[in-house]
Amino acid sequence: MHKEVASAADRLDQFLRAGGVQPDERVTVISDDAGEFVKAVRGSELARGRILDWFHIAMKFKAAENSVRGSKHFEPHERDRVCDWLHKANWLVWHGNGRQAVARIKGIDEELLARPEHEDSTLWWNLRRLYFYIDNNDSTLVNYGARYRKGLPISSSIAESAVNLLVRHRMAKKQQMRWTNEGAHHLVQVRVAALNGELTPRRLAALSRMPCANASQTRQVA
Repeated sequence: MHKEVASAADRLDQFLRAGGVQPDERVTVISDDAGEFVKAVRGSELARGRILDWFHIAMKFKAAENSVRGSKHFEPHERDRVCDWLHKANWLVWHGNGRQAVARIKGIDEELLARPEHEDSTLWWNLRRLYFYIDNNDSTLVNYGARYRKGLPISSSIAESAVNLLVRHRMAKKQQMRWTNEGAHHLVQVRVAALNGELTPRRLAALSRMPCANASQTRQVA
């Protein structure tokens, strides 16, 4: 609950220290390009840098491919040809060649613009989302294939699934009994500690003392 955290960078360092990261160690963060992640890494004392999450890249390629497969304006052999172009662009990103991938995706888009229906299609939108996403995050791309073969993580999907498990019932689905941001913030700390097997009376007391962005404001109102 980033609205309840006074400093995302301090919060990140707090968790890293609690996990045993030493001052002379540096941690690489894998994330999407959301602003709070960028700010947290830039202000962190322990995070070395940020890698763009492969899961989000793959989902954007998948959305573009689904637009091709679902289009009524392509013949079967044309669908296969455009999807093959997308697979080659995906392969370039997988090996960290973001600029070449952007050039290839733009080439696909420019060729399809010869079709009068393309500019009003879902594919047109998804191709632009894809190449702007890769182009804007080129500095955080790595050779994902090499990392994968070394057994290094390339995606935050496991962490994101855990976050969804923790908060989706009351926050993402916006049911009638929706939590407040502050309430969700504190409850997530307890749920995470419980899942990690760290929920002891001492840990619970420490969690209750964790500062949040609205703490000083709450005291002033009180």
